[in-house]
Amino acid sequence: MSPAYTIMIAAILTEGLLVIISYPVLWLFLLEIHWSPSLVTASIGLASALPLLIINHLLWRASLTKPRSVFARFSSEVIVPLCRQITPSNAFVIALLSGFGEELFFRGALNQLILKYSDLFTAALLSSVLFAYIHFIGNMRRFGWMMPLYSCVGLYLWLVHYYTDSLFAVVVTHATYNFLAILWIRRSTRAASSKQKLCAPGE
Repeated sequence: MSPAYTIMIAAILTEGLLVIISYPVLWLFLLEIHWSPSLVTASIGLASALPLLIINHLLWRASLTKPRSVFARFSSEVIVPLCRQITPSNAFVIALLSGFGEELFFRGALNQLILKYSDLFTAALLSSVLFAYIHFIGNMRRFGWMMPLYSCVGLYLWLVHYYTDSLFAVVVTHATYNFLAILWIRRSTRAASSKQKLCAPGE
C-alpha cells in the first residue's frame, strides 16, 4: 500500500468518524447549526484563509533559523513528509474532508453543545483546545508545545464562524488553508531539495 493511499484512507476514516459522531449529537441534544451557503459566505471564507497562510509562512521562515524549535521539528518530521506524499488532487480531497469533518464537529456539534450548557467564552476556549488536542493524540510528549499554536488556529476558526454565523464559511476557510498550505509546502520543499542537489559537490 502506497503512502499516499494510506494517508487518504486515514483522512477518510478520521474525518468520517467526526461526521458520524456529529449528527447523532446534533439530533440527541436538539442542536441547530447554520450552514448559510452563499457567494458572500464563500468569499468571506476564502478571504479568512489568507491570514492563516501568511502566519504559516512567517513561522516557516522563522523556523529555518531555529531548526531545533518544536515548530521546526514538527514541520520536518511530520508536516513536510506528509505533504510530499500527497498529490495535488489528493490534497484537494483531503482538504475538503478535513474542512468539512473538523468544522462540523468542533465549530458545529461540539460548539453548540457547550453553548447549550455554558457561555461563549467556555465554548470558544474548550472547542479550540480540543481541536488542537486531536491533532497531537499520541504525540503530546514530543510535540505538545504546538498545542497553543493550534488552539489559536481553532480560536480563529471559531471567530470566523461566530461572526458569520455560517458553518459553510468556516469550512471554506479551513479547506482552502489546508489545500494551499499543502501545495506550498510541496513546492517549496521540492525546490529546496532540487537546489541542494544542484549545489552538492561531486554530483
